[in-house]
Amino acid sequence: MLAAMQIHELSAIDLKKHLEKRQVSSRQIVQALIDRRHAVDGEVRAFVLNFDEAALQRADEADAARARGESWGVLHGLPVTIKENIDIAGTDSTMGLKNRQNQPSKVDAVNVRLLKEAGAIVIGKTNVPQLLLAQETENAIWGITHNPWNTARSPGGSSGGEAAALAAGMSVLGIGTDIGGSIRIPAHFCGIAGLKPTVDRWSNRGSATGIAGQEMVRSQMGPMARHARDLALLMQAVDPQKAAVLDPAVPPWPIPDYAGVDLRGMRVGVTLDDGYLTPNAGVQRAVKLAAEALKSAGATIVEFQPPGPDLLFTWLAGISSDGGTTLRTMLAGEMPARQLQATVKTALLPSPVRALLAAIFDARGDKRMARLLRSLGQKPVSELWALTNQRTLLRRAELDAWNAQQLDLVLCPPHTMPAMPLGTSGDLTMTLSYAFRYVMLNFPAGIAPVTRVLEGETVRANPADTVERRCAEAELHADGMPVGVQVVAPPYREERVLAAMAAIEDVVSQDVLYPRTPIEPLGKGK
Repeated sequence: MLAAMQIHELSAIDLKKHLEKRQVSSRQIVQALIDRRHAVDGEVRAFVLNFDEAALQRADEADAARARGESWGVLHGLPVTIKENIDIAGTDSTMGLKNRQNQPSKVDAVNVRLLKEAGAIVIGKTNVPQLLLAQETENAIWGITHNPWNTARSPGGSSGGEAAALAAGMSVLGIGTDIGGSIRIPAHFCGIAGLKPTVDRWSNRGSATGIAGQEMVRSQMGPMARHARDLALLMQAVDPQKAAVLDPAVPPWPIPDYAGVDLRGMRVGVTLDDGYLTPNAGVQRAVKLAAEALKSAGATIVEFQPPGPDLLFTWLAGISSDGGTTLRTMLAGEMPARQLQATVKTALLPSPVRALLAAIFDARGDKRMARLLRSLGQKPVSELWALTNQRTLLRRAELDAWNAQQLDLVLCPPHTMPAMPLGTSGDLTMTLSYAFRYVMLNFPAGIAPVTRVLEGETVRANPADTVERRCAEAELHADGMPVGVQVVAPPYREERVLAAMAAIEDVVSQDVLYPRTPIEPLGKGK
């Protein structure tokens, strides 16, 4: 039998094998994760709800069923955690808003239901930023979630609680959502794996959003774990044919097994800089390391420069088209979180005032800030339609560029920088061009942990404008923080992403700088 102190360190795949060989029980696994939460969540603060009693009871039932020779499914007896905005019957999905408390969901989200039917045991819900719209995880109900690699830094958002729980060993499998990087940014910041599938590849029914009805860019639910193969296990557990019966948006197509993907001969495009904002040197080094790993697996590596380097502004212009009306309604008089205050105030400025401020920034040479100001704000329907058409044209241009180079995959930065200090993300919206690209263009994208930031990589030389200066400030003292790579495939080819992530992990995990998790939470200066 396994020692209790080892259980929280194991991957989902390994735990599944030990369960099947009767070397560990489901109760032991659930109890080990509860014990781990008691030990470290006081520092991390990832959980907002726990279901300890119900989870232990369900674990006993799973063990009894296994003893009788019964199988509940792919995840029989394995624990999972769920992002707070995803419905679990009998619990709130507040998105960090006080006015949404005491309004429990009546039924489980489709994916929660299907994971339970596959044998999973839900052990808790994890924290989110207010309205799910920040690169940090903070709200007035549950406070701040900290990055276990350095508790003075952000775990990312909006699935930051989920990523922190996984990185600290309090969970082994999880579900998040992603509309602008909300799975991928926390995975990168916390040194874990995450996947944003093609929209509706997984059901989104039962996932609360701060901008319901906005469909120029849609949020997508996806799996999170410490390892790529664990993501694949979670993807396989959700049957698309069953999901399609419950959600008309889901295509009833089986998701191919990543293990059947042959990377030999695949052409992989590599992007180190999208032409909009140059990433941190450690982030670029991670992309190069991942490219070498895929090359060793037999892939052909080529340079790739994606079209539309400034598509970030199309995303921002579209998502702010109502002038913030929906967000004000959702807030219902509650103060915006500190990470949202600058954006909300800017969006509410009269158009002439924003135009004047943009002109001032232009005169100073702050072209990116000027463009941001011009992008935000209320727009007529005709302009929203034009922006939506522009999104479609950009998506086609991306696919055309891939086809011109006969690409099967693309490797690129997940973000401009490693995890930022807490309280700074409100000034760093424009660091998101790498994450925004593939949610707006609707290509599946995953994050594989690769390395950690070296001391010399925390200085950004000669920042040219306000955005780069803020990046430089946020990157200081980030040495030791985890860094991931973003792996992208054409729509509906999630199996390619997972196969490439697994191949990268096999190589880079041998390096001393690989960000191994679970990590013991480290306070500032420790």
